[in-house]
Amino acid sequence: MTKAASTFRGRFDLLRQAQKRRRGVPLYTLYVNRPIGRAIAAASPSWATPNHLTIIGAVLTYAALFWLMFFATVGPAAVLVGVGLVVGFFFDSADGQLARLRAAGSVSGEWLDHLLDSGRIVLLHVATLWFLVRNDIVAAELAVVVCTAFMLAATMVFFGATLFEKLDAASQPVGAEAVEPPKPSTLRSAVMLPVDYGVTCVVFLLVPWPTLFFGVYCLLAVAKVGSTSVFLRKWYLSLRRIDRQRWHAGVPGDGDAR
Repeated sequence: MTKAASTFRGRFDLLRQAQKRRRGVPLYTLYVNRPIGRAIAAASPSWATPNHLTIIGAVLTYAALFWLMFFATVGPAAVLVGVGLVVGFFFDSADGQLARLRAAGSVSGEWLDHLLDSGRIVLLHVATLWFLVRNDIVAAELAVVVCTAFMLAATMVFFGATLFEKLDAASQPVGAEAVEPPKPSTLRSAVMLPVDYGVTCVVFLLVPWPTLFFGVYCLLAVAKVGSTSVFLRKWYLSLRRIDRQRWHAGVPGDGDAR
């Protein structure tokens, strides 16, 4: 271990210099979740692994959602749902940062992280639906429509983004020079705030006030459906351009219809 990495301040500074890309990252994740995740990673004991932080975050998140689904009632204690989600998301950022700090990244760790993330996305909206119906907060039909739309959009954009990155990277010629990405835009990050998972977690702090909570949840659902439509179209058109380049170059495809 280097001298710089032997103290919390040193580890924190090293992580600050080794952050993932900033472009398109919503402000909450950029200025709240990542810095707190960085602090958790820097403070982690030597025996802790990135997978340990992943599991801690998953336990907090899944416990909060199962409690929301089966036990939470309208009252002050329901704020703990939001607390569990917010803190769980801090650890979701910390695991990757700890992996970078210790150069301990692994494909199994990445797989585990994505697996738990995908389950979390579905459970978040299923739990919300059951909470709304179980406590008779809104009409069941309205709850089903809003929660299902939010869940479908969130699931599709998560899977679409993950697969797009894999396909786009695999399509690049071997030895091709990396294209310098555009500079980060604060305005773009601000516009992305309504569709940030971290902001969704914060909104669950409003669960003790169910009417307000559901109103804000509906606004986030509309924003998610709209942004998902834009992203899916963008990614599809990008992949179609790659297809055309491959066809013109005579590169065989995988048999899918053109």
